[in-house]
Amino acid sequence: MINRRSKEYPLVIGLIGTAGSGKDTAASYIKKKYRAEEFRFSYLLVKALEIFNIEVSRDNLAWLMNILKRKYGKDILTKAMKKTIEEMSRRPVIVMNGLRLPPDYGLLRSFKRNVLVFLDAPPEIRWQRVCRRKEKSDDNVSFEEFKKLISGENERYIAKIGKKADYVIINDRGLRKFGEEIDKVVKKII
Repeated sequence: MINRRSKEYPLVIGLIGTAGSGKDTAASYIKKKYRAEEFRFSYLLVKALEIFNIEVSRDNLAWLMNILKRKYGKDILTKAMKKTIEEMSRRPVIVMNGLRLPPDYGLLRSFKRNVLVFLDAPPEIRWQRVCRRKEKSDDNVSFEEFKKLISGENERYIAKIGKKADYVIINDRGLRKFGEEIDKVVKKII
């Protein structure tokens, strides 16, 4: 299934998207169907919060990220991701899940074989998904609250970087159609 013509240079697929657009679903799908390896930007922050027994919420993730950025620079998470990928990746296809900042975009483009996929969906659909998944403690909020959360500081670059995407997938027609759209993109780039 995977074209292994370049062991020296893995294909790195960067996923960027709005909250509830399907980044995790897309990453899981690519990981399973195409035997890719997934690296998620927020994983390092989530793990840190869990280790210190701090509630995993958008506010706490943003708080931790902002503390790290102030102390160590805005690219601290990007540097950690680069090190993690270099030390741990073993497969010819890598999914970088959850790009959101300019340094993240720079990291993706630093890989010889890379592609950026922007995922989106109408706000109401994204809100419903976020409420259902309950990944973070503050996922079950009103639509008005959701709109405030997604307009925060850490979300502002998503649309700007999304305009630089090689592919755009609008995830508004169900899981089966979403998988078909992902397949179209992956088959073009592998």
